[in-house]
Amino acid sequence: MPTLPFRPTTHGFPFPNWYPPGSPVVEVPTPFGRLKIGDANGGLCGGMVFAALDLYLFGSPRPVEATPPVYKYFCKRLLESWNLPFGVLKYYDWQRRAGASKIVAGVRVLAGVTRLTADEWPRIQAMIDSGVPAALGLVNASSYSPRQLVRNHQVLAYGYDWNEATGELVLKVYDPNYPNDDAAELRVNLAEPDREELVTHGCEGKTVRGFFLTEYRRPVDAPALLVSG
Repeated sequence: MPTLPFRPTTHGFPFPNWYPPGSPVVEVPTPFGRLKIGDANGGLCGGMVFAALDLYLFGSPRPVEATPPVYKYFCKRLLESWNLPFGVLKYYDWQRRAGASKIVAGVRVLAGVTRLTADEWPRIQAMIDSGVPAALGLVNASSYSPRQLVRNHQVLAYGYDWNEATGELVLKVYDPNYPNDDAAELRVNLAEPDREELVTHGCEGKTVRGFFLTEYRRPVDAPALLVSG
């Protein structure tokens, strides 16, 4: 399994994606209105993933607690992880599609979420092979309602096991909802991508419909606000 040196126990944050009542609400402007994300129910996953990747690439130490400056940086990187407006539109496009492709007279007329995931895999593989962990958007929602966008999630893939002959794919991931878990993974079979195949989340079961590579941009400078405690 090609695996990078990144480990959730040493490079991920040792606290979960949860913040106490009264934490500032992050409002994300989208083509569908402003979405409230964050607060006490979690929702800063994208910011935590991007921040962890920032620190890893700069070789900087991770903070041991979510201090106000750290929280503020998570909020900033969360907004950037959505790659507005295109990132939000991609989540919405995927969540409103069926899992299986629509086939008419033997011709695929609309790719399903599993097919889209299979098409994203080479990009994810190339990113990891280049030595950079891949930030992934996980599509959990199946809905035409933009309000369901908050059900989607983000993780960081740092290793994989790919069997091209069988279509079996296993991704080693850092999931901000499960800190210090080096065993977290995503597992899916892409042998017949035009059929629906749910992705198994190692901590939650078959809760993920598909995933794609998010548009990560490395900051020019190391994040100065994230100071090891």
